[in-house]
Amino acid sequence: MRLKKLYFFLFISFGSYSFAQQVKKAPNSKPKLVVGIVVDQMRNDYIYRYWDRYGDGGFKKLVNKGFYLRNAHYNYVPTITGPGHASIFTGTTPRVHGIIANDWYDKASDKELYCVKDEKVKPVGTDVKSRGRSPVNLLSTTIGDELKLCSNGKSKVFGIALKDRSAIFPAGHAADAAFWYDDSTGYFISSSWYVKELPTWLNEFNAKQLPKTYLQKGWNTLKPIETYTNSIADNNTYEKAANKKATPTFPYEYSNYLIPGKYGMVKETPYGNTITKDMAIACLKNEKLGKDEFTDLLTISFSSTDIIGHEYGPRSVEIEDVYLRLDLELEEFIKTLDAEVGVNNYVLFLTADHGVAEVPNYLKDNKIPADYFEEKKLEKQLREYFLKTFNDEKILIGCFNQQVFLNESNLDKINRQYVEQKLCDYLVTIDAIAEAYPSSVLKNGSFEGRDVKALMQNGYNHQRSGNVAYELKPGWMDHKKTGTTHGASYSYDTHVPVIFYGNGIEKGSSLNYYKITQIAPTISDLIKINYPNGCTDDPIEKVLSK
Repeated sequence: MRLKKLYFFLFISFGSYSFAQQVKKAPNSKPKLVVGIVVDQMRNDYIYRYWDRYGDGGFKKLVNKGFYLRNAHYNYVPTITGPGHASIFTGTTPRVHGIIANDWYDKASDKELYCVKDEKVKPVGTDVKSRGRSPVNLLSTTIGDELKLCSNGKSKVFGIALKDRSAIFPAGHAADAAFWYDDSTGYFISSSWYVKELPTWLNEFNAKQLPKTYLQKGWNTLKPIETYTNSIADNNTYEKAANKKATPTFPYEYSNYLIPGKYGMVKETPYGNTITKDMAIACLKNEKLGKDEFTDLLTISFSSTDIIGHEYGPRSVEIEDVYLRLDLELEEFIKTLDAEVGVNNYVLFLTADHGVAEVPNYLKDNKIPADYFEEKKLEKQLREYFLKTFNDEKILIGCFNQQVFLNESNLDKINRQYVEQKLCDYLVTIDAIAEAYPSSVLKNGSFEGRDVKALMQNGYNHQRSGNVAYELKPGWMDHKKTGTTHGASYSYDTHVPVIFYGNGIEKGSSLNYYKITQIAPTISDLIKINYPNGCTDDPIEKVLSK
């Protein structure tokens, strides 16, 4: 009996000690740094299409040693840059966070509004006064905002990208700074929302004039061009060279762009990603991120993949080459994280802000349904429709982002719901348009899952969106006849990679359906902070270490 009591006592004591040790270690188990990487316009198939050509230290390392969501999707439309970056870091859709597009018609001012434009702040780092930018239009907090609140301001939060909106929305409202690229100077700049002046290290970084150095190299393929068998022929009719070259073929040279005012060309080369990586490393080191007990956040968006993708399309040698080069940039950055922060001291996630469609003419040449659509032509048709049907062409304000905005004062004379429904009935008679829904359906309906109505509803903000939303047929787009774009509800635009890697992350993968809005609560749970205040989704439990 005494022996049983002794065993029981030892069991309880050992268990209590073990639990106490776990509790004691718990506060230190959080990563010191969170890195959120967004690859602009990265379709999920780019992971496996180029897999055999990647090295072991970039994409392959993240997939093999992290957790890869192979069936992750955007759960709203339109699938474009501003809403994408906002949704990743807020854990909600445009219906809540309010960023319904890159630009939208603002009903209050009766003019088009750029998503990060803010006339109340000043640019910092450039003399161009019209460049005031801030997250003022973002209605929800971000991971970074909650991290700042949780640490009473002691955590550091920085956002870096070539595009202003891709730096600002991930960083959030309370960030130490967001930095983005200024075409006119070739410098990274910010705004008075964040800082009064650029830090000394950034002025030193800008003084290196890296855009000029990189453009002087020109752009040739990283590997022998005959090895680019994942792509179509280099010289084809589906592309147009961004530097006005006669044919969109390698090599490219940029001697005409080596002067201030033309440094924006670097964004249309793989070197835009290189300079973004250089900037991220400079910020990491100089701001001493991940060096104390308070978790920091660094967000990075690689924008050149999107700019090149728009010009050349997803089957081009240019796109294959930019991803092979980005793989090397990621490898260098991961090695820097390991050296500066420590292998077990950070967590990193990588995703994309949207996918991309095939070039319609390429699909047509392969006997696949696709075609082109012009929103401006639709506006002309709608004015004629309203004049004929209601004797008032001024009912129409305009079409923006596949939404139709109507003049509310003119609608006072007619039943609003009747007009919207009649408009929807007319829109679906147009060959390019698959579906159309009035505001009453999008405001009052209850749609779930991956149905297009659910995606349209999640992208519809009651205050900012239009009277009617419509969706084009698969493969159709509003774009010039070369290159491509994105924004649709179909898998080519919604399906993106999501990879978690580092401290607190399980190794593995999943083919289950997940939503992009689940990233923010997953990271928030990992670093033990509140979810962003507009968050509408759940964390992904199987990603997190037990």
